Amino acid sequence: MSFFDEDPFENIVRDFFGQRSNLHSSENIIKGEDDERIIDFIETKDKLFLVFELPGYSEKDIKVDITKKEIEITAKKNNLENIQEYLARKLSRGEYFKKILPSFVNHKKVNHTFKNGVLEIYFEKRK
Repeated sequence: MSFFDEDPFENIVRDFFGQRSNLHSSENIIKGEDDERIIDFIETKDKLFLVFELPGYSEKDIKVDITKKEIEITAKKNNLENIQEYLARKLSRGEYFKKILPSFVNHKKVNHTFKNGVLEIYFEKRK
């Protein structure tokens, strides 16, 4: 059973295309419209990908902490040199995400990349 099987949209996509969709958004993790604009979930047979849009931040501004049950991401710009004032205020406030991980992911087998304001975190599934 997949973590996303309870998503009613998944059934519509599966019925329409006659197959399983790999792009998911789950109400169990995505709590509102703001999260939905920033976070995407992609599930494959062996992996779960979490994709966060964090424009304006660099890799050194991002902190990713993963425990057995949760993922916590903090983005905060400390060097505001040469940044417009309106944008500097927003980036210095930062972004914070804390989500419960699905039980089928292996929290020890995780990697992440950050490029062009997009943080991709991918977990291997438990066997």
